[in-house]
Amino acid sequence: MIPSITQAHKQMRESGISFQTKLQKSLKLSEQYHSTVYLKREDQQLTRVFKMRSAFTSLQSLTKEQKEKGVVTVSDGNFAQAFAFFCNHFKIKGTIFVPEVCYGWKIDLIQKNGKQYVEVKTAGENFDECEEAAKKYIKENDKVLIHPSDNIKAIHGCGTIGIEILDEMPGDVDYIFLPVGQGALAAGIATYIKAMSPNTKVIGVQPDGADSMIQAFQAKQVVKQEHFSRFCEGSAVPSVPKLCLDICMEKLDQLVKVEEGRVSTTILQLYNQGIAVEPAGALSVSVLDQFAHEIKGKNVVCILSGGTVDLSRFDEFKEHSQLHEGLKYFFLIEMPFKSGILKNFVSFCLGPDDDITHIQFQKKANRERGPCLVAIEVAKKDSIKQVMENMRKMHLQFKLVNDSKELYDLLV
Repeated sequence: MIPSITQAHKQMRESGISFQTKLQKSLKLSEQYHSTVYLKREDQQLTRVFKMRSAFTSLQSLTKEQKEKGVVTVSDGNFAQAFAFFCNHFKIKGTIFVPEVCYGWKIDLIQKNGKQYVEVKTAGENFDECEEAAKKYIKENDKVLIHPSDNIKAIHGCGTIGIEILDEMPGDVDYIFLPVGQGALAAGIATYIKAMSPNTKVIGVQPDGADSMIQAFQAKQVVKQEHFSRFCEGSAVPSVPKLCLDICMEKLDQLVKVEEGRVSTTILQLYNQGIAVEPAGALSVSVLDQFAHEIKGKNVVCILSGGTVDLSRFDEFKEHSQLHEGLKYFFLIEMPFKSGILKNFVSFCLGPDDDITHIQFQKKANRERGPCLVAIEVAKKDSIKQVMENMRKMHLQFKLVNDSKELYDLLV
């Protein structure tokens, strides 16, 4: 596969399109982890995601007959943007299937990139259901499928990132951390790196709410998840292709998962450094805490796979991060209906640096007490213990909603 990856890299350089992205040293992360941390900035691609590479290698290799038939892909939105870009670039008619839960702004970007050469169709609640609809359409209309990951050409394209890392790195590469969704990125980079720099450890990362590759590793076969989180939508898939699974099982040194709350914290930290990444793009940095001892004094590369993030989600990221860091808590409190109770609650239960950020309370004349939803932010993690002790002293019955995911999702 190495000659194919090398050939793909040569074609990219000769295409007239800029694919190469910065390998940027992060002074802040290097200091934090007592190592030398570099960020591979795939968020700087023209469509702000590494899939520019896999879309290019997939479409530029088509025969004249295949181009005339027209092409079809299925995507959560990220590959679709790059696919649309190259449909327009190569003047190929393309049809793009996206899940019904795909963000509207992503669909707008897809159409903008593809112009008159692409048509976007929505189908199914997740990638697998959307893929089934795409396959039916292909069979009925005699089109050519371009799969974003179950596609050796896509893997070759992803492998070119490995070439750039080794070419640009001033010394040996000790660790590479990369996000894993369906696995094409991991398969391509790991294949090249383990062949050309076998002592480099390549570690894949998945969010704890969507760990289909980890489950497949454990079962040693493709596993379909019935329920999974779409928080890291760029890597959230119910199952992975066998092609990617087989390569990743052979080439990755480790595959680990990280809590989604930690991902939110990382997104905010990177944003404060002037880098806006999507949740999947932050996975590689989010996991560094787990390897803090191992990477001390080492050269580390984190792949920032994409930056197609909706800035309106940053309130969500902030709240998610605060919950993860133990700085925000939601309580359901049985509040007595008596004059001044809320004033007494604030003055008695909260410390001088604590704050109420949300309160929902409806007083009813024919009842002595009723439920009150309260969100409390504390300055220090341990402060919540005193808040809860003060509520007990007021003889208030309460339930911490953070620990009940179903109730939390309903109320928050």
